[in-house]
Amino acid sequence: MLLSCPGELVVGATERLRLRRSSPNDAGTITAWLSDERVHRWWGGAPVPLEEVIEKYTGRREPAVVVYLIEAGGCAVGLIQAWQDDVERGLDMFVAADEQGCGRGPAAAQALAEDLSRRGWHDLTVDPAVGNAAAIRAWARAGFVATGRRGLDDGHETLLMTFRPQTDSGP
Repeated sequence: MLLSCPGELVVGATERLRLRRSSPNDAGTITAWLSDERVHRWWGGAPVPLEEVIEKYTGRREPAVVVYLIEAGGCAVGLIQAWQDDVERGLDMFVAADEQGCGRGPAAAQALAEDLSRRGWHDLTVDPAVGNAAAIRAWARAGFVATGRRGLDDGHETLLMTFRPQTDSGP
């Protein structure tokens, strides 16, 4: 059974971020991001052609894969996708090369993971490349913890991480 995803999320008190579903109008922006070696080295290993971007990242795989653009101040700064099959559920994300290191990725990932958890997406996972220390730190800031298991994706050894929602300790 496939679970629901939000249509849009707005997050952040200091810097307002918006996650909105991608559309074919976003294909050029996504293609440009994925042509930058600082992004594609961890996302497939090579630039992604426009036709593949349209097929994979503009809404054609819903509901199994829902792709969002991350916007800051009305400008697109990255992509995050929620995917699911009959057994597993997870997130994948990249931030545009010139926007990395600003904390937007972890903020977007945490907000989406919390929303999906409330919708029943349990055992939500990510699998950053072991060599991508910045991504591992970003996912950890978003609430993901290493499971101790490893995998292989696009020729990179990966670290499996799972989301641990914040619990309200309350009064």
